Amino acid sequence: MTGARERRAIPIGIGEAWALTTALAYTATNVLLRAAAVDIDPWLGSMLRQVPVALLAWVVVVVGRQAEVWPASDRFLGWRFAAALVAGGTLAFVIGNFLNFNALSTGGLGVTASGTTAGMVLTGFLAGLLVLRERPTRHGWAGAAILIAGLVLVGIARGDVAEGWIAGLFLALGAGAGYAGANVLTRLVQRTRPTTFVALAGSSLGGLGPLLVIQLIRGGGNPLVGADAEQVLLVLAAGCFNALALVGIVQSAKHVPVAVATSIQSATVVFSFIAAVVIFSEAAPPLMVAGVAAVAAGIVIAQLRRRTS
Repeated sequence: MTGARERRAIPIGIGEAWALTTALAYTATNVLLRAAAVDIDPWLGSMLRQVPVALLAWVVVVVGRQAEVWPASDRFLGWRFAAALVAGGTLAFVIGNFLNFNALSTGGLGVTASGTTAGMVLTGFLAGLLVLRERPTRHGWAGAAILIAGLVLVGIARGDVAEGWIAGLFLALGAGAGYAGANVLTRLVQRTRPTTFVALAGSSLGGLGPLLVIQLIRGGGNPLVGADAEQVLLVLAAGCFNALALVGIVQSAKHVPVAVATSIQSATVVFSFIAAVVIFSEAAPPLMVAGVAAVAAGIVIAQLRRRTS
């Protein structure tokens, strides 16, 4: 069998390539924030990270895709799809980030990183099956199980679990579920109306809009209160990579099921581990190496015997 839908042992198609791009872009975002902007206020950081993608998306929409966001046009996206995109932005960038930041302060980095990714993978598989009727293959289920087992090992090996790690774990799982839920809503739209920048523009309304309001209220009218110029520039730089990651999420949603995209995007754990060791000279205990290896193996196994996008 030949063509774009050919079945391969380890298929790499357009959707898979975009999901991998997302993982690499999120790794670059994490490296920038880890290097120089770790002390910035979480709400301010969340808002600034959304600015580059919002500007990019709305410039493209205003220049060439106005009809799809104009209700009077016969090319209008539709209120149902528009609402889904806005809801997805709120779910990921407001609720998901809020839970994620609280998980960090409650359960520590290891629990949060592992719990968030596990929540994304589990929700991606279950929501894709129940909401989108996308049934994972047997290899997909097996890969997800191995991947989550690897994440458990990574979380244990971090060794920085705080006293409230159980609460942190549930917060992180909720954050991951929020991110995956947003992916499901984006996939729902993209399967019918594949329009990348309109999807990003709609999501930015649901994410950047509420975050800006929150910061205006907290800052007494100044959304940048509490940050210096260097912090703002560094987080905006991270936001540029974050924009690439979000483009990758929307693009992958055109071509592959949510379960496939979220499993590949979890490669962020692998890439971030490599970056932490190589760039920041962080420790690499055997248990963590085993966990990261299991994550990588789970990602590969989840893709076996599946058609390319």
